[in-house]
Amino acid sequence: MPTNKKISAIDIEKLWYFPITKVTADLTGSALYTLLQDSDTKEVENIHQDTWSIEESDPSQDFYRNQLTGAVYREGAKTMGDLTFNWTIGRYDYETKKDFLGGTVIYNGSGASQTAVGWKRDRGITVVKLGLIARTEDKQYCVLPCANISTREANTDGATGLAVIGTMLEPENTAVAPEYWFDSSEVVAPSGTT
Repeated sequence: MPTNKKISAIDIEKLWYFPITKVTADLTGSALYTLLQDSDTKEVENIHQDTWSIEESDPSQDFYRNQLTGAVYREGAKTMGDLTFNWTIGRYDYETKKDFLGGTVIYNGSGASQTAVGWKRDRGITVVKLGLIARTEDKQYCVLPCANISTREANTDGATGLAVIGTMLEPENTAVAPEYWFDSSEVVAPSGTT
């Protein structure tokens, strides 16, 4: 009989985001390790206290009752609840602001001496999709390979934070699941690599 490790997924220790094009096959622990090493995977460096959560809303379903007995005799289609990562970034640079809100970073200078000095918002509706990776304090990884990112500027304890909601989406590639969990003991370099 297999051994089943019990987890609690306690709070958040680290959070990363990446382009959704990076996961092209069913994710494994070693593939996640490689993804974490990728230069396009960026770490969120600040999460304002007590704003991090993973939440799944309740599914909804219609039930139909037999008027003669009062008992349910059939059910309608079931709609699954939304799964979201929620947090507020309390301190950030303009590049991070662009990654989560869209828009354009304003630079001063050119080449190696270029400095980000501002940001401007795009006109109209902005669609941002990113992959998200969270590692909990008890070393569990939760991965959403494709998430719709909804970000707004929000007053958080006297500062303007970036309040982020990442809602799980089904990836277009049917070989990729919409959510993965891995124990950190599985997130290791692929065999044959150093």
